[in-house]
Amino acid sequence: MNYIKLIVITLGFSLSVLLADRALGDSDLKLYTMECGTFDVADMKDLSGTGEYDGQQLEMVNPCFLVRHPKGDLLWDTGLSDSLVDKVDGEVSGVWHAKSRIKLLDQLARLGLAPNEIEYLSLSHAHPDHSGNANSFASATFIVNELEYKYMFSEQIKSYFGDGYSQLETAKMVTFTEAHDVFDDGSVIIQSMPGHTPGSSVLLIRLQEAGNILLTGDLYVHARARKLKTMHRYNDRQVTLDSREKFEALVKLEGARVIIQHERDDFANLPQFPAFLD
Repeated sequence: MNYIKLIVITLGFSLSVLLADRALGDSDLKLYTMECGTFDVADMKDLSGTGEYDGQQLEMVNPCFLVRHPKGDLLWDTGLSDSLVDKVDGEVSGVWHAKSRIKLLDQLARLGLAPNEIEYLSLSHAHPDHSGNANSFASATFIVNELEYKYMFSEQIKSYFGDGYSQLETAKMVTFTEAHDVFDDGSVIIQSMPGHTPGSSVLLIRLQEAGNILLTGDLYVHARARKLKTMHRYNDRQVTLDSREKFEALVKLEGARVIIQHERDDFANLPQFPAFLD
């Protein structure tokens, strides 16, 4: 299959949108990376169903991202709950030890932003390390995959994870199936990549100086997972494999830099807040 066809099939909307002239000026597009917690994983057994990581330990980062555009601000993921900052020893759940040293809302305040000034919110998926502060942004337009919305607000999942995002159920909303062009100019595109959850997504940002960036959500959660093709035990395996094939084609097509959101080295190589990529 040639790449022109792949653009249309992979992203699910017109070639004219994807190859849009960036007339608004990409220099006005900025990507900020903010700390939103960390995890110490005592045993990586749950990160593969085939035993590669049993007994191994892992340090994971957990960033949030702010995309600033002339038409508004998009917050991508909201991290672990800011309340965790007030717990000196963090929280332990099984093999997962979560900590946070700085609040998302305080970081946004450094940019002069209050929560109700964020125009758009999107979550790579519903899990609480990605949605912990979402209720603070209920005034934003919530951009969500249709299947993820159904998953988030199903009775079972809402009872597990919904405390941090419950107010989004009735928020102003834009839903999509395959992809959504946030600012209608091809610069910031949310792309469906299910498997980790039914409607999990990744984010493509086309920056003038830094080039094209792909944020993975939890399509991959650490660098070895991408290399060894491993995944969480609870992932839908075939759906995840299909999404990863589509993702890797998109990486090649865009010449994109991949940021695995939980990968410590990827985080360390990004500008440290309040510096940014543009």
